[in-house]
Amino acid sequence: MPSNAIGLINLEHSPADPAAHLLITTLVRHHGFTLTHTLTVDAHTYMPTALIVATAHKHHAAIIVAPTLAHFGPSPKALALTCTLIVPTLTIPAAGSWNPHH
Repeated sequence: MPSNAIGLINLEHSPADPAAHLLITTLVRHHGFTLTHTLTVDAHTYMPTALIVATAHKHHAAIIVAPTLAHFGPSPKALALTCTLIVPTLTIPAAGSWNPHH
């Protein structure tokens, strides 16, 4: 059964860049995941780490895919407590035991 994934684009790193969306969909397809949502954040997003985790939970996603590690902002370690993080050159496995289906 394919795992659900959300995409993440931080506009501070890819402002209105269609290539970022294409890269996310390509990575998701390559890994055999189902893309359920793409979230966009920027410098004005209130509590982005909490929003990203809540969005993953809402969409039953155990994976967050982004164009680069920088898109995760200052909190990739916090995000990796609940979800696996994937960028083209790196996969950071989820450290926690959170199950998005519960």
